[in-house]
Amino acid sequence: MSQKDLIKAIQTSDESLFNELISNKAKSLDAASFKGAQIGAMTIHTIDCSNTEWEACLFDGTTFDGVNLQGAFFNGCSFHGCKFTKTILAEASFDGCVWQKSSITDAEDLEAAEITNCQFKECIFQNLHFVDGTLESLTIASGKMENISGIAELRSVALRNVEIDNFDTSEMTVSACTASGCTQIPGNFVLSEGKRRRV
Repeated sequence: MSQKDLIKAIQTSDESLFNELISNKAKSLDAASFKGAQIGAMTIHTIDCSNTEWEACLFDGTTFDGVNLQGAFFNGCSFHGCKFTKTILAEASFDGCVWQKSSITDAEDLEAAEITNCQFKECIFQNLHFVDGTLESLTIASGKMENISGIAELRSVALRNVEIDNFDTSEMTVSACTASGCTQIPGNFVLSEGKRRRV
Protein backbone atom coordinates (compact mmCIF):
# COMPACT_ATOMS: atom_id res chain seq x y z
CA MET A 1 0.00 0.00 0.00
CA SER A 2 1.62 3.22 -1.14
CA GLN A 3 1.41 6.82 -0.04
CA LYS A 4 -0.18 7.47 -3.43
CA ASP A 5 -3.14 5.26 -2.44
CA LEU A 6 -3.60 7.22 0.79
CA ILE A 7 -3.53 10.51 -1.09
CA LYS A 8 -6.15 9.23 -3.51
CA ALA A 9 -8.39 8.06 -0.64
CA ILE A 10 -8.26 11.51 0.95
CA GLN A 11 -8.69 13.46 -2.30
CA THR A 12 -11.79 11.42 -3.13
CA SER A 13 -13.09 11.46 0.48
CA ASP A 14 -13.20 7.66 0.36
CA GLU A 15 -13.28 6.84 4.06
CA SER A 16 -13.73 3.09 3.57
CA LEU A 17 -10.61 2.91 1.36
CA PHE A 18 -8.73 5.10 3.84
CA ASN A 19 -9.63 2.80 6.73
CA GLU A 20 -8.68 -0.27 4.69
CA LEU A 21 -5.28 1.22 3.96
CA ILE A 22 -4.78 2.17 7.61
CA SER A 23 -5.66 -1.39 8.72
CA ASN A 24 -3.02 -2.63 6.28
CA LYS A 25 -0.41 -0.48 8.03
CA ALA A 26 -0.29 2.40 5.55
CA LYS A 27 0.53 5.00 8.18
CA SER A 28 2.41 7.88 6.59
CA LEU A 29 1.67 10.88 4.38
CA ASP A 30 4.91 12.58 5.42
CA ALA A 31 5.65 15.56 3.13
CA ALA A 32 2.72 14.82 0.78
CA SER A 33 1.27 17.79 -1.12
CA PHE A 34 -2.39 18.59 -1.77
CA LYS A 35 -3.47 21.46 -4.01
CA GLY A 36 -7.07 22.48 -4.67
CA ALA A 37 -8.43 19.26 -3.16
CA GLN A 38 -12.07 19.12 -2.05
CA ILE A 39 -12.22 16.85 0.96
CA GLY A 40 -15.60 15.91 2.35
CA ALA A 41 -17.04 14.33 5.47
CA MET A 42 -14.46 11.75 6.42
CA THR A 43 -12.30 11.11 9.48
CA ILE A 44 -8.55 11.18 8.93
CA HIS A 45 -7.04 9.39 11.93
CA THR A 46 -3.97 7.66 13.39
CA ILE A 47 -1.71 8.78 10.57
CA ASP A 48 1.48 10.74 10.15
CA CYS A 49 0.72 13.92 8.16
CA SER A 50 3.86 15.73 9.26
CA ASN A 51 5.31 18.27 6.83
CA THR A 52 2.33 17.95 4.50
CA GLU A 53 1.30 20.92 2.36
CA TRP A 54 -2.34 21.82 1.78
CA GLU A 55 -2.90 24.69 -0.64
CA ALA A 56 -6.32 26.17 -1.51
CA CYS A 57 -8.07 23.03 -0.26
CA LEU A 58 -11.73 22.91 0.74
CA PHE A 59 -12.56 20.80 3.79
CA ASP A 60 -16.27 20.17 4.34
CA GLY A 61 -17.12 18.12 7.43
CA THR A 62 -13.61 16.67 7.66
CA THR A 63 -12.25 15.44 11.00
CA PHE A 64 -8.56 15.14 11.89
CA ASP A 65 -8.46 12.83 14.92
CA GLY A 66 -5.20 11.91 16.63
CA VAL A 67 -3.21 12.94 13.55
CA ASN A 68 0.42 14.06 13.56
CA LEU A 69 0.39 17.40 11.70
CA GLN A 70 3.79 18.56 12.88
CA GLY A 71 5.23 21.05 10.40
CA ALA A 72 2.12 20.89 8.19
CA PHE A 73 1.30 24.01 6.16
CA PHE A 74 -2.27 25.01 5.31
CA ASN A 75 -2.35 27.96 2.90
CA GLY A 76 -5.57 29.60 1.71
CA CYS A 77 -7.74 26.68 2.80
CA SER A 78 -11.43 26.71 3.80
CA PHE A 79 -12.79 24.67 6.69
CA HIS A 80 -16.55 24.19 7.14
CA GLY A 81 -17.87 21.99 9.93
CA CYS A 82 -14.41 20.51 10.52
CA LYS A 83 -12.79 19.14 13.68
CA PHE A 84 -9.18 18.94 14.78
CA THR A 85 -9.04 16.86 17.96
CA LYS A 86 -6.04 15.45 19.84
CA THR A 87 -3.79 16.39 16.94
CA ILE A 88 -0.10 17.24 17.08
CA LEU A 89 0.20 20.78 15.68
CA ALA A 90 3.80 21.57 16.64
CA GLU A 91 5.34 23.91 14.03
CA ALA A 92 2.14 23.67 11.97
CA SER A 93 1.09 26.80 10.10
CA PHE A 94 -2.32 28.03 8.98
CA ASP A 95 -2.15 31.13 6.77
CA GLY A 96 -4.98 32.92 4.99
CA CYS A 97 -7.58 30.30 5.93
CA VAL A 98 -11.32 30.73 6.46
CA TRP A 99 -13.02 28.67 9.16
CA GLN A 100 -16.77 28.23 9.77
CA LYS A 101 -18.44 26.13 12.47
CA SER A 102 -15.20 24.23 13.04
CA SER A 103 -13.18 23.33 16.12
CA ILE A 104 -9.66 22.82 17.42
CA THR A 105 -9.76 20.91 20.72
CA ASP A 106 -7.39 19.01 23.02
CA ALA A 107 -4.30 19.52 20.84
CA GLU A 108 -1.48 17.21 21.91
CA ASP A 109 1.32 19.65 21.03
CA LEU A 110 1.16 23.28 19.89
CA GLU A 111 4.83 24.19 20.13
CA ALA A 112 5.74 26.95 17.65
CA ALA A 113 2.35 26.67 15.91
CA GLU A 114 1.43 29.68 13.74
CA ILE A 115 -2.08 30.86 12.86
CA THR A 116 -2.00 34.01 10.73
CA ASN A 117 -4.33 36.03 8.48
CA CYS A 118 -7.31 33.77 9.24
CA GLN A 119 -11.02 34.36 9.79
CA PHE A 120 -13.08 32.26 12.19
CA LYS A 121 -16.87 32.28 12.47
CA GLU A 122 -18.81 30.22 15.02
CA CYS A 123 -15.75 28.11 15.85
CA ILE A 124 -14.66 26.40 19.06
CA PHE A 125 -11.18 26.49 20.60
CA GLN A 126 -10.90 24.28 23.66
CA ASN A 127 -8.11 22.98 25.91
CA LEU A 128 -5.18 24.48 23.98
CA HIS A 129 -1.78 25.19 25.54
CA PHE A 130 0.61 27.13 23.30
CA VAL A 131 4.41 27.03 23.54
CA ASP A 132 6.07 29.82 21.56
CA GLY A 133 3.03 30.09 19.29
CA THR A 134 2.05 32.96 17.01
CA LEU A 135 -1.49 34.22 16.49
CA GLU A 136 -1.55 37.21 14.16
CA SER A 137 -4.13 39.13 12.11
CA LEU A 138 -7.09 37.00 13.15
CA THR A 139 -10.79 37.80 13.29
CA ILE A 140 -12.75 35.47 15.56
CA ALA A 141 -16.52 36.04 15.51
CA SER A 142 -19.02 34.20 17.69
CA GLY A 143 -18.10 30.71 18.82
CA LYS A 144 -16.32 29.74 22.01
CA MET A 145 -12.84 29.84 23.55
CA GLU A 146 -12.27 27.72 26.67
CA ASN A 147 -9.10 26.84 28.60
CA ILE A 148 -6.61 28.64 26.36
CA SER A 149 -3.17 29.21 27.88
CA GLY A 150 0.58 29.11 27.37
CA ILE A 151 3.28 31.24 25.77
CA ALA A 152 2.37 32.97 22.52
CA GLU A 153 2.63 36.18 20.52
CA LEU A 154 -0.81 37.66 19.89
CA ARG A 155 -0.88 40.49 17.36
CA SER A 156 -3.94 42.13 15.80
CA VAL A 157 -6.39 39.54 17.06
CA ALA A 158 -10.03 40.75 17.07
CA LEU A 159 -12.61 38.88 19.14
CA ARG A 160 -16.28 39.64 18.46
CA ASN A 161 -19.19 38.15 20.41
CA VAL A 162 -17.13 35.18 21.58
CA GLU A 163 -18.06 33.10 24.61
CA ILE A 164 -14.85 33.06 26.64
CA ASP A 165 -14.06 30.88 29.65
CA ASN A 166 -10.50 30.88 31.02
CA PHE A 167 -8.42 32.51 28.29
CA ASP A 168 -5.16 33.03 30.21
CA THR A 169 -2.90 35.57 28.50
CA SER A 170 -0.59 36.09 31.50
CA GLU A 171 2.38 34.53 29.68
CA MET A 172 1.44 35.88 26.26
CA THR A 173 2.68 39.00 24.52
CA VAL A 174 -0.46 40.85 23.42
CA SER A 175 -0.39 43.80 21.02
CA ALA A 176 -3.13 45.60 19.04
CA CYS A 177 -5.72 43.02 20.13
CA THR A 178 -9.38 43.93 20.69
CA ALA A 179 -12.52 42.33 22.06
CA SER A 180 -16.17 43.36 21.76
CA GLY A 181 -19.38 41.72 22.92
CA CYS A 182 -17.48 38.88 24.62
CA THR A 183 -18.40 37.21 27.91
CA GLN A 184 -14.89 38.03 29.20
CA ILE A 185 -12.13 40.37 28.06
CA PRO A 186 -8.76 38.56 27.98
CA GLY A 187 -5.85 40.27 29.69
CA ASN A 188 -4.24 43.12 27.68
CA PHE A 189 -7.01 43.06 25.07
CA VAL A 190 -8.61 46.44 24.45
CA LEU A 191 -12.37 46.67 24.82
CA SER A 192 -13.84 47.78 21.51
CA GLU A 193 -17.34 49.18 21.68
CA GLY A 194 -17.76 49.28 17.91
CA LYS A 195 -19.08 52.82 17.94
CA ARG A 196 -19.12 54.67 14.66
CA ARG A 197 -17.17 57.84 14.45
CA ARG A 198 -19.15 60.89 13.40
CA VAL A 199 -17.69 62.84 10.51
